[in-house]
Amino acid sequence: MSGQGLIVGVDLGLTGMKVVAFDDTGKPRFQAREASIQDMPKPYWVERDGRDFWELFSRMLRNLVEQVDAAGESLAVIGIGCHGDGAWLIDDNGDQVRPGILSLDSRAIQTAARLNESVGDDLLRVTGQRVGPASPGVVLAWLKENEPESLEKARWFLSAKDFLRGMLTGSFGTDLTEASTAFTDVHTQQYSSEAFSLYGLEELEQKAPPISAPGDIVGGVSRLAHLATGLPEGLPVIAGMHDVDAGAIGAGAVKSGQLAVMAGTWSINEVISDRPVTGDSWFCRAFVEHDTWMNMSISPASSANLEWFVTTLCAAEMDAARRAGLNPYGFIDREVGEVGLDDPVTFLPFLYGNPMGIDASASVSGLRAWHKRGHLLRGIYEGIAFNHRIHCDPLVEAFSVEDIRVVGGVTQSDIWPQLFADTMGKPIQIPVGGEGGALGVAMVAAVGIGRFATLTEASEAMGTTTTTVEPTADGTKLMQERFERFMALVDTQKPWWAAQAAK
Repeated sequence: MSGQGLIVGVDLGLTGMKVVAFDDTGKPRFQAREASIQDMPKPYWVERDGRDFWELFSRMLRNLVEQVDAAGESLAVIGIGCHGDGAWLIDDNGDQVRPGILSLDSRAIQTAARLNESVGDDLLRVTGQRVGPASPGVVLAWLKENEPESLEKARWFLSAKDFLRGMLTGSFGTDLTEASTAFTDVHTQQYSSEAFSLYGLEELEQKAPPISAPGDIVGGVSRLAHLATGLPEGLPVIAGMHDVDAGAIGAGAVKSGQLAVMAGTWSINEVISDRPVTGDSWFCRAFVEHDTWMNMSISPASSANLEWFVTTLCAAEMDAARRAGLNPYGFIDREVGEVGLDDPVTFLPFLYGNPMGIDASASVSGLRAWHKRGHLLRGIYEGIAFNHRIHCDPLVEAFSVEDIRVVGGVTQSDIWPQLFADTMGKPIQIPVGGEGGALGVAMVAAVGIGRFATLTEASEAMGTTTTTVEPTADGTKLMQERFERFMALVDTQKPWWAAQAAK
């Protein structure tokens, strides 16, 4: 099937942003990238100024449009997938009330703990999930306690994606995937007054943005947005979606029983279902189509730990690689391969928190004077894989998982995919040459404008091929032993984490 105009998918992460124009076969024709900018004005605070965010977004789009125009091509539709959770407050004029609060923010740790203790069971029953410090309801509850004036000034509370969608179209709203992060009934997928009440935020129900399906066309590019971005005035804009859903779709996980593992800034692990299934070990949220659900187990404990290590402690190696035109992360595999499998170092990848306790911190065990940097780097590789397994095991047990698809920058490693397959003890599928979340958004947008009848049809036409990595018997045995060591170290650390949190 072919259509007129390219399909634009936007993938906005916490560390990088990209926009890609695809044809109907899923081939990326043009793309542009920008680095994400985030601020840490205080310990535990992670924010982003909306004006800077819009300027970066606009500059990236102008770059893309220039490429498209130079090639004599045209655009048909645009959709945004973006990091979710946190909160963005917008006033009656469409201006930000304060900088957006991001999902890495942990200022509301105590608020989250209090809500989980007092109403956690009810939140799980009503919304399908318990809460963390960056859950929208938790962040808004913190703002009510500490910045009530900000909530009073706000007309809407939004996600980052919804803020940009409003800047593009002049109208504000949200989609099923973002709405279900806090205040919707897990069964009806509509706002729940009980959910607002459980958070103590009854007054905010009137400030909740209207909900659309992710593929619904919710407006066109406004005159002002055209001038800022170069996008054609009136270009259809779909509602868009949370980037975790977009990433799963881009990986080819569009059916029940497919486990999508995204090893990015966050550890994202998710399974689609055709009915709501709730449990203490995962969130049950709305998926991109009505009467479908995404069951996800997540934590900020994935490759962001590796990125912190190399950017903080290996800056010289990264700079040298860039000057030589090489992959700045390429030295990692080399050093990990040189040290081999013996004499392990155990790393807990909890620089930004973990799935077992919001007060957790990172640590290293087993480090001795004869160890090299490669031993520590391998420990980080393994720690990231083990954290994903913590999330994946309950999902594999609770759902009929047919295949496991892994995406993220770590899949570019020659070592890590095998390590992950051995850690899981199951074959994994790795998409080849895909554009991840941007492709997932484009698939949904293609359905939204009628290029394809269903998401499955769009995935079959636009999806990428995969390679299979099989676990080895020896590797599986070794990773099981090291996983047990990892979990034993976690158990020894829990009392210390609790003691530190009590200070």
